[in-house]
Amino acid sequence: MLQTLPRIIELAGLEDEATLTIARASAEPPVTTGTMLVLVDDNANLPNALRHYPSDHGLRAMDQTARVRRSTVADLLNGECQGATALILDPIELSDIRDAPDGVRGVMDRLRDPVDGCPWDNAQTHESLRPHLLEETYEVLEAIASGDPAELCEELGDLMMQVVLHAKLAEQAGDFTLDDVSESIRAKLVRRHPHVFGDATANTPKLVEGAWERLKARERPNRESVLDGVPNTLPALARAQSILGRAERNGFAREAQGSSELGQRLLDLVQEARDADTSAEDALRDALAAFERGVRQQEAQQRAEA
Repeated sequence: MLQTLPRIIELAGLEDEATLTIARASAEPPVTTGTMLVLVDDNANLPNALRHYPSDHGLRAMDQTARVRRSTVADLLNGECQGATALILDPIELSDIRDAPDGVRGVMDRLRDPVDGCPWDNAQTHESLRPHLLEETYEVLEAIASGDPAELCEELGDLMMQVVLHAKLAEQAGDFTLDDVSESIRAKLVRRHPHVFGDATANTPKLVEGAWERLKARERPNRESVLDGVPNTLPALARAQSILGRAERNGFAREAQGSSELGQRLLDLVQEARDADTSAEDALRDALAAFERGVRQQEAQQRAEA
């Protein structure tokens, strides 16, 4: 880099170094709401350096000749300002920070502010949010079925909002925080994957599932049954598949009954789906969607012929 740090600060019209957050594009970018000075070693590192900023966020790019030009994150990543040696990113609102817990957390803090927040958000409880959580979960499933990545991204965001809101309610009640939720699942994933983070060996999905069940049983010795914890609120097909799976992984495999009773025949079909490594719930949903499309096509044809 031709320009020294003091010279960059001077040419960019910034205050002294103490007022800045300074980072290198090759390092993990810090999260800050103040002015950020990014020293660019390699343009290939820019997407990582700028990942906390929205695409329309303003910045100034300085090249080796000390020329400074205004730009945005999107324009820079699209190839403008090639050869930049330093970036001066404008300050950012906490609620606009992308890809960082403080971004969505900052929005939720505002929404749940008892004085200046949102009346709807402030009126919610864990219980009142139950139907919304269920609805958002089903919308994620529908987005997966659609095969549309943009739709899935949006619906996962809606589901994430439910998690953040529940965590905020718990934080205000003094129970736990979003950080506690994040740390809890981080620690569980490490514990339950000793074949990745430890010395254990499991080289097939079946072996991983079996190890998971054994580890879970050791962590929860007070459970009376391997079936404890399967939610009663699951749809019947999904619950049947979960129960059959847990039973099989713990040595209680079910053989097909060949019964004439409707319930047993349905359970046989769920067992068939498990044996084929298929979701019975999704299979029925897909078949129903195909039938629905056929009915609608016939209706459209009848209207056209009328």
